Amino acid sequence: MERQTPIFILLLTTNHGCCSTRMNLTKHKDNYKVEVFSKRNNARYLIDLSLRDPEYLTGIYDTNGKLKEPISGWVDPISGIYPVDFGFDGVFYLLAYQQIAGTFHADTVGTMQNRLKWNGYMFVLDYQDLAIYGANDG
Repeated sequence: MERQTPIFILLLTTNHGCCSTRMNLTKHKDNYKVEVFSKRNNARYLIDLSLRDPEYLTGIYDTNGKLKEPISGWVDPISGIYPVDFGFDGVFYLLAYQQIAGTFHADTVGTMQNRLKWNGYMFVLDYQDLAIYGANDG
């Protein structure tokens, strides 16, 4: 029997559902940290910026690591969504990515990774994590 590939037709809005930009907030903290809060699953994530370029950090923090002024970033709407069969069993989830912006849009501090599953009516958040970028040595 030939295996058929499912076709997904999906409409995700930025105002509802698991990955709404209203559901994810960011806030810079003292000591070179950015807090990301997901209202959908009531989870907090903490990103360490201390390995960033010193010139970048001095624009935001004083020499003691205190914020010069309050800064709130944002989480973009979904920028990529992919069907994935994690268990190789024909059951597909959707993997949705959202960029996390720091002080401006090109200042990416991480990416929200949302695994969505079908509950018989709609796709719902099944699992969420935050990916950060490594720093170059030297």
